[in-house]
Amino acid sequence: MKYRQINKSKCYCITMCRAANAITSFYDEGLAPAGITTKQFSLLIHLSRLGEASTVELADFVNLERSTVTRNLKALLERGWIEDRAQEGRRNHKYAVTQKGQEKLEETDALWDKMQEKINAYLGEEKAKELLEGLYLLQQLQQK
Repeated sequence: MKYRQINKSKCYCITMCRAANAITSFYDEGLAPAGITTKQFSLLIHLSRLGEASTVELADFVNLERSTVTRNLKALLERGWIEDRAQEGRRNHKYAVTQKGQEKLEETDALWDKMQEKINAYLGEEKAKELLEGLYLLQQLQQK
């Protein structure tokens, strides 16, 4: 979504939400040629790092609501980028990235790097580093 104007707010929450929406749209547009969204890419890459994980394990690892993870896993399953390795008739699903999913990650990697470089150039290296450090600190609010 493109905004006609930027409405500034002194509220950290509203400003962060607006920034999160803007950056997600930015990455989604950059990843569109590969046919994958930012959230799908994130789950795919994190699942590849874990090797195999249940919905709960993956949700905990990426710090997202289980329902969000479930919805995005469904899309990854439908595209054949992941598989469910649960034993037949069992409810505890275990997901893993398929060969097709690994190929999608390789295809998407260059697009992701390009988006990262654009953000770094837009903010400047020092501001980009400070932003990440601040965001890491803010994530700790959930631990308190």
